[in-house]
Amino acid sequence: MAVIPTRQTGQKEIFEWNDEAEEYITHIINLCRKEVGQWRTAHYPNTTRVSKELLTFWFNNPERLAIKKLFFAQQEAVETAVWLNEIAEKSNVGQHILNLLRNGQQTVSDDPTDQLPRIAFKMATGSGKTVVMACLICYHYFNRQEYKNDTRFADYFLVVAPGITIKSRLEVLFVDTRNKNPNNIEDYYRVRGLIPANMEHRLENLNARIVITNYHTFEPKMLQGNKRSPFDGKVDLQGKKIDTDNKEDFSQVIKRTLGKFKSGSRILILNDEAHHCYLPKSKSKTTDNEEADENARAAVWFSGLREIAKRFKLRVVYDLSATPYYLTGSGYTPYSLFPWVVSDFGLIEAIESGLVKIPFLPESDNTQALTMPVLRNLYEHVRNELPKKGQRTQKRDAAAEGNKLIELSPQLPSLVKGALDQFYNHYVEYFNGIRKHKEEKANIFSAPPVFIVVCNNTGVSKEVYKYIAGYEDADAGAEGKTITVQGAKDLFSNYDPGTNKPLKRPPTLLIDSDALENGEQINDDFKRIFASEIEEFKKDYARMYGQGSIEKITDAEILREVVNTVGQQGKLGSHIRCVVSVSMLTGRLGCQHRNPYYGLACLWFAIALRASSRQSFA
Repeated sequence: MAVIPTRQTGQKEIFEWNDEAEEYITHIINLCRKEVGQWRTAHYPNTTRVSKELLTFWFNNPERLAIKKLFFAQQEAVETAVWLNEIAEKSNVGQHILNLLRNGQQTVSDDPTDQLPRIAFKMATGSGKTVVMACLICYHYFNRQEYKNDTRFADYFLVVAPGITIKSRLEVLFVDTRNKNPNNIEDYYRVRGLIPANMEHRLENLNARIVITNYHTFEPKMLQGNKRSPFDGKVDLQGKKIDTDNKEDFSQVIKRTLGKFKSGSRILILNDEAHHCYLPKSKSKTTDNEEADENARAAVWFSGLREIAKRFKLRVVYDLSATPYYLTGSGYTPYSLFPWVVSDFGLIEAIESGLVKIPFLPESDNTQALTMPVLRNLYEHVRNELPKKGQRTQKRDAAAEGNKLIELSPQLPSLVKGALDQFYNHYVEYFNGIRKHKEEKANIFSAPPVFIVVCNNTGVSKEVYKYIAGYEDADAGAEGKTITVQGAKDLFSNYDPGTNKPLKRPPTLLIDSDALENGEQINDDFKRIFASEIEEFKKDYARMYGQGSIEKITDAEILREVVNTVGQQGKLGSHIRCVVSVSMLTGRLGCQHRNPYYGLACLWFAIALRASSRQSFA
């Protein structure tokens, strides 16, 4: 984008300069994009021999198979990281960009220990962040092996995830040493063709230099038994009882988490879903997730990185996220990008490129609103009528009053029901053959569409779930008999319309923190019906975590696997047509398959009962 042209002679008028366009052009993302583009065109000059060999192998390799070519979003992120690490300091414009980056990192706090060397890449969900991680690890690892004393390259790698589901997906960043048959290898370095043949023999030593963990590991644990402090419970010289809290200090956390890393060595950290990692400037809860204290979680994650930086030579923190911005309630300007974001590939670009699931927007607005259509921003029009409390809060309040939480008929605003009706009618139309009419034959892109309802808390998600899928009312029946109430949507109802009994393969799934905790959807009948799929899941789990890990698989783990495999034939989630979720779980629903082109296969019918925003550059 260029500045609006102005006259070259005579006095300039006050409105002839477009300040917004000027700010757009000088944003660090666009400055990086321009310089990296020129450097790419010149075939990566002034890098190390290893860097140039890797970049050429990844992005300028005519022998690379079409199905293993990296997307441009991945290429730009990797190239920008390399350019900032090796090239930027060699030019005036590069030094200017590095100064902008440092200034952005310093906005976190006046305390230098809080000013971590973070670099963020904005990449839409489904555009391949894990492949970018693999490339960045390879880049540092192979350069470090060749140039051991070059401080620009890291000795060790720490990958941090926001939860166990995402952590399990990131296990592909470990080198697969179990499968000797090349056709069975599962690590991304070989599956995605990221390793030149002459470097592959060095790969096995990489596992000793990688740790993949959840941010929860940074929270000090309670000490038990002989690990407790010898001073705990004693009295000091003034006779006051000593209270050590019996918690680990951070040196113990480091030893537990990074015990195989040599203290004082160079470390590189990769944050997945990095928008969950920041230093809060407010103690209030964020409005984006009423079920969890996002600020408290962010503080644990951030403080963990800060403590690691004190004990290691933190080379860089690479943040990867589809939404690297601050939330309302964090204490920063709501929805402002992290000021260390250096590349941007947003959702609109991802949809236009055909990389991710295609969202279906309402074609008409039948709400009789006289001003703007309301269905495109439904939440703002119904937020005051939706349940304010999540399931946990409702149960806690009922227990405090000596009562048990009673299931009532779904309490949803008529506007929400109308929106669901419209979306469902389009779903039925599509389900009955719109896709087939445009296909010559069924193929890998013929996966069933997925209907997703995104809610702001577990109270709302439970009401929507009952309305769509049906529910059992133990209080409505005579003589204590349970009455089954059919779901309002035939294709999504979890009950047989003839017998009123639960379907063996229920098409609608409720997935939120309360559902994961209680695991009511994974009962004995479910385990019996899906015995073969669960057995296959356990085999995969054992290959990844070891044979003894099978005994530790919980119902919540099985439920997560259902979510992870929605739409995949022969898997636990193959029968799912509708998913009702809470906002914190929406990033990975529906179409997460290893085939890089599978995003084209799924139509994503989504209705959002939560606040939303979008910000994109370039």
